[in-house]
Amino acid sequence: MAGTDGVEKGNNEIGEDIRNDRFDADAFWKALIDRFFYSLLKRALPELYAKADLNVKPRFLEKEFLDILNTGDPEIHKSAHFADYVLEVPLKNGGDEWILFHIEAQGLKGGNLPERMNFYRCLIYAHYRREPAALAIITVTRPRKEERKYSYSRFGTDCIYRYNNLVLRELDDDELLSSDNPIDLVLYAAKAAVKSKRELQKYSYLRTLAGLLSERGWSAEDKRDLMLFIERVLYLKNKKLIEQYGEYRQQLDREGKIMYIPFLEREKANELIQSGMEQGIERGKEEMARSLLANGVSPDVIAKSAGLPVEQIRALAN
Repeated sequence: MAGTDGVEKGNNEIGEDIRNDRFDADAFWKALIDRFFYSLLKRALPELYAKADLNVKPRFLEKEFLDILNTGDPEIHKSAHFADYVLEVPLKNGGDEWILFHIEAQGLKGGNLPERMNFYRCLIYAHYRREPAALAIITVTRPRKEERKYSYSRFGTDCIYRYNNLVLRELDDDELLSSDNPIDLVLYAAKAAVKSKRELQKYSYLRTLAGLLSERGWSAEDKRDLMLFIERVLYLKNKKLIEQYGEYRQQLDREGKIMYIPFLEREKANELIQSGMEQGIERGKEEMARSLLANGVSPDVIAKSAGLPVEQIRALAN
């Protein structure tokens, strides 16, 4: 992992934190799945990836999923600590496959995950008579004794429901960083975000990933969007570190390696837009002043009306 290039130690010595908005994990994962679905499928479900029609975009089955949640069971609607999606994946043979995605972000107190996976499978089957392929993406540490399957046995009746698990902490860092699969850099970033307890750690991870991404031979659009996801999950709050990271990005830009627009440039663009608006207002006042001057209104009166210095108004008259 890259060093911090002389960044001061300790959060209190770095500078003020300027970002207070909370990370929206639900929106992050949904957007990531939507943008890089087949890359994620290749990583997590390679057998299905081999059969999928990669030329057709998968479809989020939001209406269908809302239908299965339309029950009187209040437990279904309670938790905001995990996200679930059902997608329809077109196949090369002309059929399709449903995938139940579960993003687990709650950790040790997140209830019984295998039971929850089976519960959603049962709801889907009860409503649509479809057995989905299922994938649980585990972003946090789960209870040690928790199984990665659902099973029960009752008086000679046995059921075992196995589903796919993609556990971030078990992914190999070197493999992710050297992979030719674009999604792996984002998975590494998500893994790093869980491990990062201090802003300096996030800063270092960001530098590493920005440098790696700049060297990849992927399309400019993929690089741009990947960096946006990486910067979102490794979200810097500290003003000084944001500036230092921006300087590093500018260095890469001068080397011709940057082909995307990160959060720092977006913020600068917003500042320029705001500045442009203010300049536009200023120009509007001057145009108004010129019009009033042409109609014989005195500079003193115009200055009070427009909120401009009287000297500026007199200069416009010349």
